Amino acid sequence: MVDANPTPAIGAEGVTRNVYVPKEVSERKDVYVRQSSGLVRSVGPRTALFANLVAMGIVVNYFWIVFASAGYPNANLVTTVGIGVLINVGIGYVYWMLSSAMPRSGGDYVFMGRIFHPSIGLAVNLVFTVVFVSWAGYFAYYCAVYGFPILFASYAVAGGPASATALSWAATLSTSTGAQIAVGGAFLAAVVLISFLPTKWIFRTTVGIFVVTAVIYVVMMGVMLTHTSAQFESAWNAHNPASQTYAKIVASAASTSSITFAGTFLGVVYTMLSFIGYANSSYFAGEIRGNPTRTQGLAIFGAPLIFAALIAGLYAETYNLFGRTFLIGLSQGYLSGTVSTAGFPSPLYLAAYLAGNPYLAAFLALGILLTFFGFSLIYFILPTRNLFAWSFDRILPSFFARVSRRGVPYVAVATLAVASAIVLYIGVYTTFFSYLSYSNFGFWFAVGIVCLGAALFPFLRPRLYGQAPAIVRARVGKVPILSIVGFACAGAAWFVSYAASTAQYVEPSGAYNYDYLIFLPVVFVIGLVVYWIAYALQKHRGVPVDLIAKELPPD
Repeated sequence: MVDANPTPAIGAEGVTRNVYVPKEVSERKDVYVRQSSGLVRSVGPRTALFANLVAMGIVVNYFWIVFASAGYPNANLVTTVGIGVLINVGIGYVYWMLSSAMPRSGGDYVFMGRIFHPSIGLAVNLVFTVVFVSWAGYFAYYCAVYGFPILFASYAVAGGPASATALSWAATLSTSTGAQIAVGGAFLAAVVLISFLPTKWIFRTTVGIFVVTAVIYVVMMGVMLTHTSAQFESAWNAHNPASQTYAKIVASAASTSSITFAGTFLGVVYTMLSFIGYANSSYFAGEIRGNPTRTQGLAIFGAPLIFAALIAGLYAETYNLFGRTFLIGLSQGYLSGTVSTAGFPSPLYLAAYLAGNPYLAAFLALGILLTFFGFSLIYFILPTRNLFAWSFDRILPSFFARVSRRGVPYVAVATLAVASAIVLYIGVYTTFFSYLSYSNFGFWFAVGIVCLGAALFPFLRPRLYGQAPAIVRARVGKVPILSIVGFACAGAAWFVSYAASTAQYVEPSGAYNYDYLIFLPVVFVIGLVVYWIAYALQKHRGVPVDLIAKELPPD
């Protein structure tokens, strides 16, 4: 039944646009923790774009290329960028439209909770949150176990005056759990301290990370473009034993490295891993200022296009200088233990053979260290906003939705600081987080659910859809464009989920672990259970939690 006197939603886009709120909701002031989120809208369009690009890591493919080359020797990684950008621009469009229609913090928790049901919203969002919290702690660990060792090894290979000391430090961090927990803990502590700052300072930090990594990207491309493959081969042979010359490493992979259509199509999974991050601004949408459609369009839709151009150039020039077959043979040999190098054979490390200056070599390797730190920071911030959103909707105790006078959800930050520290400890001292090898399976399956929800949005929630900006309601004939793109992207996301569940991706040289595979699906079920427990408890207290699906949260 249509209410004759709809209530304007707080923070609705546009000064003249009213959003329908059912009468029973407007009369119940205790549905939400309070009638204002308390978050501060201080993130501009370019800052949101830079934050999304930092979360994607514009130089991280110099790291992932080792695993991609080893696991998918029949893939042309340059071609996978073309496939990946088509899928991700579509998914980016979906998140852009949903963020425009529902510009509140919490991302897919809000989207799916309002389109399907709050229990589905929580279940989907919990999957992403578990992955994000794991990444926050694990990438702090990566700073120690990969970031610094690559930097020290690059400095040593380029002839630094303290090469022996640098190699000793690299070896210590690669093998000593005590050193890893100390360095990883220091980086995680820095992440937490930054997260207690007002939002604008958090994102100024991400802008700084973006600027430095962008400079490193440009300098690295300059180094590669001004050297030839013959120069690299000569430098490599001069620094390595006769048992692993350039020619022998190429020969070791020559028979298995032919490019095939099937290999390239499956190999897109690692490129898709690299694209993760462009939709992150939907999680802190309640802190974005200005027109959300314009801001999220630049941040969510623009980021994958910029990123695709960057990594296509990165892959193409990496192949051109170092040689595709050499990278495959080196990566396979290093990961299997048959080839030994002073550092992890990232192209940023390989560039040290040509840099001619140890400080330039270390500066290039700094790109990986900064990227991992940026990952840890961004993927710590996102789940704090998710936790805040759950509490604001009273699924969790309202205690978690407390914010400081400067708009910092400090209880959520403190809670996840403890969780991330536990993740770091477990990551260093156990193998439990091997399940992250399978995280792309659950991640992209959840993305598929979001895309399906977007496709069904016009039909399941016609009133909310009708109040969305005109661009969200665009049609081809009588069919919403959002539905067309949503259905197509759901299928594409589920294909990537399948590809990320194959043994070739998760365990190219080891045993397949079904226990790890089902971990995130179990998290999804836990989300459903948590919602219904919260629903029963709040209903007993007289709080109508079910009404949260009938309006957007207050701004």
